[in-house]
Amino acid sequence: MKPILIFVVLSLFFLLCLHTTVQAQTKVVKKGKTHDTIIVKHQHKVTKKPVAKPVATPVAVKEIILPTPEFINQPYYYDIDGNRLIKLENANALMVTKKKTLGLKGAKQFLSMENPSSKTRFIAKNNITFIIKTSGDVIDLTSYIKLYKFIPADEKREVTINSKEGVLNDKEEGKGKLINFSVKTISKDNYSIQLPDQLEAGEYGFVWVKNMELKEFTVFAFGIDWKSSD
Repeated sequence: MKPILIFVVLSLFFLLCLHTTVQAQTKVVKKGKTHDTIIVKHQHKVTKKPVAKPVATPVAVKEIILPTPEFINQPYYYDIDGNRLIKLENANALMVTKKKTLGLKGAKQFLSMENPSSKTRFIAKNNITFIIKTSGDVIDLTSYIKLYKFIPADEKREVTINSKEGVLNDKEEGKGKLINFSVKTISKDNYSIQLPDQLEAGEYGFVWVKNMELKEFTVFAFGIDWKSSD
């Protein structure tokens, strides 16, 4: 075959391949009676990788460990803001029995402490809580220790414990009052003393009453100065 003929055959084959490729990449759009040819380039789709969302780090909750009383059978005021215990005033109170009009108007027993107010005072506007540690032989703490509100009288603090009416019936009211509370176990031999209601401003004291035949009692005293919420 002559070189010129070979060249012609190869040229025709190249033009045929080019025409086929152009037809594969064109799109004919009809517009009325005319035809527009749009060349569409072949593009490969790019797969986007999903973006990982940041994982929120959980905030660790700090555990509050309650302080333990240094001495047993002694209530401590629990300062919740500072997570600390504050000792109460350690005072002595005498049990006084007083007969009125030789007993015709009855008799009363009351505890009497020196000084009309306690040096240990708290400005309270939230719940008041006390913590006490026992020796482990206390079954019912509320039957061994009582909380009283004392009334200042004649440069002393007094609270009526018992009163008995006489033949003539004296209308005199008792001084102070007994404050009820509940006890919650914190850990072995450690208890939280919780009050159902807020304490009024005044003088108070915890008294061990296991043996009411005693003439002298230890009182863990304190004073409350009430402050309204800001």
